Amino acid sequence: MSTGYVYDPIFLKHTYRGHPESADRLHAILRALTEAGLQTALTQIPARAATRDELAYAHHPGYIARVEEVSARGGGHLDPDTYTTPHTYQAAATAAGSLIDLTLAVVDGTVQNGFALVRPPGHHATPNRAMGFCLFCNVAIAARAAQRQRGLQRVAIVDFDVHHGNGTQDIVYDDPGIFFCSSHQYPYYPGTGSLTETGEGEAQGTVMNFPLKAGVGDEGFKALYTEVLLPALRRFQPQLILVSAGYDAHWDDPLAQLGLSLAGMAWLSQTLVAAADELCDGKIVFTLEGGYNLHVLGNGVANSIKALLGRADFADPFGPSPWAEPDIRPFVQRLQTIHGLTP
Repeated sequence: MSTGYVYDPIFLKHTYRGHPESADRLHAILRALTEAGLQTALTQIPARAATRDELAYAHHPGYIARVEEVSARGGGHLDPDTYTTPHTYQAAATAAGSLIDLTLAVVDGTVQNGFALVRPPGHHATPNRAMGFCLFCNVAIAARAAQRQRGLQRVAIVDFDVHHGNGTQDIVYDDPGIFFCSSHQYPYYPGTGSLTETGEGEAQGTVMNFPLKAGVGDEGFKALYTEVLLPALRRFQPQLILVSAGYDAHWDDPLAQLGLSLAGMAWLSQTLVAAADELCDGKIVFTLEGGYNLHVLGNGVANSIKALLGRADFADPFGPSPWAEPDIRPFVQRLQTIHGLTP
């Protein structure tokens, strides 16, 4: 079966000159996909705006109304980092609704897997607050749609953006039907995502955080995925995997210093696709989060799409990180202990 994608020009209308999260990011991605000849290999799923009821899967109605109101009166900042324009509410609602429909297309078997080329990003948006360039938590809304509209009982969300997916975590923290894992530079914005944040109530143990020092790099991530994340996914047995794909974990990203290479991020994508093949009939959907070196971003998304297509001809014009990686073996062992995973 084919790999699906969603995109709509409305995503380019949410933009603010000089801001790192601007339409330039999506322009760079579309250019990279065209140069690699990838768009013609994909099946487009129509874009549409999420309804208010769907946005309320993750957000309080009053907050949804506030985003719409601020956007309707011409825009403004909802927090120091997060702007709106006259087009923002429509763009953000369309990002959420388009990811829902791509996710449901994968669940239904219309396409095998997919990538949502959407913005604004979402993983920092909490139930009642915009944060870190994010308006609505697209990935959490899509996970809830899979639960409520298709009856899935176990959905996994993996977030490899360099920043902790605090909004996603807040929304799913007490939901035993959603497994959430975030790897992120720590301590760093937004300051959440410690080892001790593991879920609550019946969901205790379904949240997993990898708070990482700068420079962890490719080999550190391979150890974390192979020895911690994959065993946790096998234990959870998801029916669907959603990926918050942030390409700001690259060593040359201007906003962070985590140390992954493009080859390393391609390995992450390839490994998650293989996990979906093993655990949930290949049902996996990536959605765009961060990434602020535009050349890295374009290549990174193209590599992830190649992984979804079953290809391995990944591009890495930047090469490996110039930094020496720290020894994270004690950290891996600590994670295994906390989460009850057999080494």
